[in-house]
Order: sequence, then C-alpha cells, then structure tokens
Amino acid sequence: MNKLLDAKVTSLKKISLALLNYTDTFSFVIREEQHISKEAIDIIEHLKSYLIETKKVSEWPGTNLLWGKVTLYSYYFNNESAYILYTTEDNLYKWLLPDRPEDLTFYKNDKPFFVSITHEKDAFFEVEENDEIFLKIKKFI
Repeated sequence: MNKLLDAKVTSLKKISLALLNYTDTFSFVIREEQHISKEAIDIIEHLKSYLIETKKVSEWPGTNLLWGKVTLYSYYFNNESAYILYTTEDNLYKWLLPDRPEDLTFYKNDKPFFVSITHEKDAFFEVEENDEIFLKIKKFI
C-alpha cells in the first residue's frame, strides 16, 4: 500500500537532480480556458524533443475537476529535460499559469511518485516502503 508524505522541498533543481535515475517521466498541465504567456509556450517548445504524449483530461495526480478539461503533457525525464525545468524556474510553487505550466508530477514505473498542486502550494510523495529510505537520505521528508 502506498503512503502519502508531505514534501519538504521547494527547489525544483534539488528535486530534479535527486529524482534523476529514480523516476523516468514527468507531466504538467495547461488549463485551456486560461491565457498562457509566451514563456509557457517557450517551455513547451524547449521540451518537445522529450514529449511522450498530450491528452485532454479531467483528472490527474492530486486533482479531479468537476467540469472541464486540461491538457496533460507527459515527457521523458533525463538530464536535459531536468535542466530545462530547473533553469526555467527553480521555485516549484512559481510553476503557475500564465507563465509556466502547473502541477508538475514525476512518475516512477508509470505511477505518480512526486505530485505538486502548485496553485495550492502543496506537494507530496506517493511512496512504497522502500521509497521512504531514499527520501530520508535525500532529506525530502
């Protein structure tokens, strides 16, 4: 059974570097009804080489909409895509529309591992027992 543990880290660089080779993909969302800035469009453009898929969803890790849909962008997570993320904006909670996509999530074996709900300034790890040791070593919990 998975446990939810509050994340005690807001530095995207620290998160990204620690999760390299531990997680394999990441995602974020763009709310279609909101205007997005050129900066947000540029982020998507810079990441296009790592894109796995985009899809319209009403539910993603940490969020379940009552109405409407968002576009969920899923990417491969590697050194290059990590660098794009943390050099764009290191503070996790500044990943908000209109300037940046929202709700970064990192996946381990296709399961959410690190989940953020950025407009609520909330982030947590969804872990199995052996993951807790890794997070304690990294001082994330």
